[in-house]
Amino acid sequence: MEKIKFNISLFVMLILSLTGLRCVKLDSKVYSQIVNDNFWQTPAQIAAGKSPAYAALQVMGGNSGIYWEHEISSDEMITPTRGGDWGDGGMWTNIWNHIETADAGTVSWAWGDIYNGVGKCNYIIYTLNTLDPAPATLEADLAEMKVLRSYFYYHALDLFGNVPYVTNFKQDPNTVATIPRVQVYDSLVAVLTDALPVLSTSHDVTTYGKVNKYFALSILAKLYLNAEIYTGTPRWAECIAQCEAIQAGNFSLMSNYYDNFRDVIQETSTENIFVVPYKAGVVPSGSGNYINVASIMANNAFFTFGQSGMGNNGMSTTKPFYDFYDTTSVYQTRVVNGNTNVYRTFNDQRSGQFLKGQQYVNGINYPPHQDILYSSSNTDKVGVGPSNPGALMIYDDQSGLPLSYFDTMYLISNPAPYFRLAGLRNIKYWPEPGGNVGDNISNDVPLFRYADVLLMKAEAELRSNVNLEDALANVNMVRRRAYSGNTSYDWGPADLTLDNLYAERARELAWEMVRRQDMIRFGHFLKPRTIPVKAADDADKHTYLLPIPSAVILSNPKIEQNPGY
Repeated sequence: MEKIKFNISLFVMLILSLTGLRCVKLDSKVYSQIVNDNFWQTPAQIAAGKSPAYAALQVMGGNSGIYWEHEISSDEMITPTRGGDWGDGGMWTNIWNHIETADAGTVSWAWGDIYNGVGKCNYIIYTLNTLDPAPATLEADLAEMKVLRSYFYYHALDLFGNVPYVTNFKQDPNTVATIPRVQVYDSLVAVLTDALPVLSTSHDVTTYGKVNKYFALSILAKLYLNAEIYTGTPRWAECIAQCEAIQAGNFSLMSNYYDNFRDVIQETSTENIFVVPYKAGVVPSGSGNYINVASIMANNAFFTFGQSGMGNNGMSTTKPFYDFYDTTSVYQTRVVNGNTNVYRTFNDQRSGQFLKGQQYVNGINYPPHQDILYSSSNTDKVGVGPSNPGALMIYDDQSGLPLSYFDTMYLISNPAPYFRLAGLRNIKYWPEPGGNVGDNISNDVPLFRYADVLLMKAEAELRSNVNLEDALANVNMVRRRAYSGNTSYDWGPADLTLDNLYAERARELAWEMVRRQDMIRFGHFLKPRTIPVKAADDADKHTYLLPIPSAVILSNPKIEQNPGY
C-alpha cells in the first residue's frame, strides 16, 4: 500500500481557506509531513476527508465569479456605478454589456472557482482509490465526489463551453487540452448516469447539503434541458424523465415561498433539493451568503431589518425585469402610535422580494410580501443612528435623500446623489437580525429547487408537445403557491406558451443562477435592452460563451481560446 501522508494542521487550513483560492492549476499537489495510518479509516474521517470538496461550494453564495457571471450577464441583475462605488474599471458593467475580455477579473474568478472545486474532487477521488483496505463505502464515496465534480464541470460547460476535462489527479498538466463542448456534455451525462444506482435516496436533515441521487438527477435535468444549446440536439424526453425521477422522491412545494430561503427554517424545506449551507458559527467569517448584502443599502439593512455591518448598495434590478411581476396588492390603513399608516400585501408572494419606494423603520416583517409599511403620516427623519425616537422615514446618510428605491435606470453610471437609490433591491434571502457571518448572512443557498423541476418539466413537455395537461398542472402548482393557494390565478390551456413560461421562470427563480441559461434557451440573450440601454450582441453568438482567461492560455498553449475572443 502507498502510505497516505497527512498533515493535520495543513488539512484544517485547507478546509478553512478553500473559498479564498483562485488557482487555475489543475494538478495541485497536497504535500504532507506526518504519516497517519489511521486517517480515512472511519466514516467520520472519510466525511472529514471529503469536506474540502464541499467547502469549494461556499463561493456559490455570491462570493464567486460563477454567480456574478450567471446573474449580471442577464436582464435580472445589474450593478451600476454610483459615483465612485462599484466602478472597478468597468468590471461589473462589462458583464452586463457582454463585452468582457479574456483579461477580465470576473472571468478568471469564475474559472478559478470552477477548477478549484474540480481539483479538490479529483484529489479526494485519487485518495479514496489508494486506500488499503478499501472502505466498505468506497463505491458510494467515489460516486458522491464524481457527482460533485460534475456540478463544477456543469458550470464550466455552461459558461465556457470548450474546456479541459480532467478527471485524473495525477495527469501531467502538460497534456491537458481543451475539448469540444459536446464531449464535455457527453462525459458529464455518462458520469452522472453511472453514479445514480449507488447514491443515497435520503433527503432530510441527515443529508442536508450533501450529494444524493436527486442532486445528480437535477444536474442531468439541466443538462438535458439545455442540450440543444450545448450539443445542437434537443433532449426533451430525457429532461422529462429526470424530472419524473425527482418527482418520485416525494418533494413538495412549501406553502410560503420565502421559507426556502430563510435561515431558521431552511433545513425543514420539502422543496429544496440541494443547498449550500452557510450557518453562522459553522462556516468561516467571510464565507457567508453575500447576495442580499451586495444589494441593499446600509441604513435600510440596519433600520428595517436590524442588520449591522452590511449593505453594500450594489446589485439591483430595473423596470424591464420587474415588469414580469404581478404587483397588484391589497392595501390597508391603520393608525399605529398616532400615525396613519398604509400597509401593502402583494397578491403574488414573489413580488415582495424586491424593495421599491420609501423604506421605513421596521417597515417589513417576515414574510416580506405582506403587511409592508407602504406610507405613513410620520415623516420624521431617521439618519445614521436612532437619534429621533419614533421617526419612521429612513434617509440615505450619504446623499441626505429619503431612502426610496426607484426602478427606472436610464444610465448604468451616474455620479448624481439621487442615483445611489437607483435600482430595486432584493431580499429573497430574508435578512435575519443577528444572522451574520462576518459581513454576510447565514442563509443557505439552494442550488436546485422542486419548483424549478416542475417548470423544467412543463417546458420540456410544451416544447415536445406531449402531456400538455401535466405541463399545465405543474405550472399551476407553482402559481397556486405564489398566490397563497388562490386558484383564480391558475393558467388555462391557452396560457401555456413559451413566452409565458419564460416570464414565469423569471418570477419564480430570480437571482438563482438560471436566468442567463433561460435567456439563451428562449432566444433573448443577444437582444438589445432598454432602461438602461444595452446594444444587441454580435450575430455570431460568441457571447453565449465566456472567453477563457488569458493567464490560462499563456500557461498552456494546448488550451484554445473560444471563438470570437
